[in-house]
Amino acid sequence: MSVQEKFQLYVYDGDYSLPSLDVECIKSILYTVVADVPVQVRILNNVKHCAFYSAPTFVHKNLLFKSFSETVLYLRTLNYNIDSNLSPKQCSETLAVSNLVQSKLKPVIEFVYWVDQRNCDEFTNVWFMKALPLPFNFIHTGKFKQKARDLIETLYPTETNLDLIKEYLNRTATDCLSILSTRLGASDYFFGLTPTTLDIVVYAHLAPLIKLPFPSNEINNIISMWPNLATFIKRIDAAYFPDLPKHSKYLKERERTTTSDDDVSYIAILILTVSATSLVLGFAFSRGIISSKVL
Repeated sequence: MSVQEKFQLYVYDGDYSLPSLDVECIKSILYTVVADVPVQVRILNNVKHCAFYSAPTFVHKNLLFKSFSETVLYLRTLNYNIDSNLSPKQCSETLAVSNLVQSKLKPVIEFVYWVDQRNCDEFTNVWFMKALPLPFNFIHTGKFKQKARDLIETLYPTETNLDLIKEYLNRTATDCLSILSTRLGASDYFFGLTPTTLDIVVYAHLAPLIKLPFPSNEINNIISMWPNLATFIKRIDAAYFPDLPKHSKYLKERERTTTSDDDVSYIAILILTVSATSLVLGFAFSRGIISSKVL
C-alpha cells in the first residue's frame, strides 16, 4: 500500500490509559484496532493537523470521513466489518442499544466534561489547553463548551439549576447502566467472545467516566454499582490497549491548575494566529493546494 493509499485517522490525544479523551475518537480508534485496520493514527497536536482536520477524521486516498458512523460504513465496503457474524435481530438490537447509550450517556459526558464548572476549570479545560497548540486550544475548547451548553439547554430548556440538571442526568444514566449491565450479564462481550460495534459504543462512553480524575464525578460511583461493567472496560483495555500508561503526560499527578482566558495575552494569541495562518498558507502553496493565480 503506497503512502497515498494508507489509512489515516486524525484524533485528539489520549491520556490516563485512554486512547483519546474524545468519545467519538475513542470509538474510531477502537473500531480500527478490533477490525485490524492498518491505520496510521495521527494526533491533533500541531498547527498543520489542527488547521486541516477535525477529530475524528478518517482519510483514505482522497476521501475524508468526519464521523465514526461514516468511517464504519466505508470500512465495511472494504470488508472491515466486525458485525458480519451478527444476525438481523442482533443488528437491530445493536442499533437500539447504541441509540439508548447515545441519548442517556452522551449528555452526562458533556455535562461532566464542560458544564460542571469545577471539572471544566480544574481538569478538562486545563488538559485540552495543554494538549492542543495555540491558538487551536482556545478555539476547540470554546466550541466544546458551547456545544455542551447547547445540548443541556435543549434537553432542559426551562431548568437553570445545574444541581437539579445533574440529578436528572444521573437518574437517566442509572437506568441506562442497569439495562447495559443486565444485557451484558456474565458474558465477555455483548454478543459473544469478540467485540462488536455495540461493545465499542459502550466502552467509549463508560471508559472516560471511569478513568478520568474529574474533581466532581458522581457518575463514577454510580457505575461502580455494576461490577461487570467495570470488568468489561478492563477486559477491552487488556485485549486492545495493554500498553497505554495510566499516568498523565500533560498534567502532573493530582495537580489541578485553573486556566482562564485572562491568563493569556490576546496580543500573543493574535500573533500566534497570524503565524499559524502563514504556516498553513505556506504549506498549501508548496503542495499546490492554493495557486497564486487564485490570488
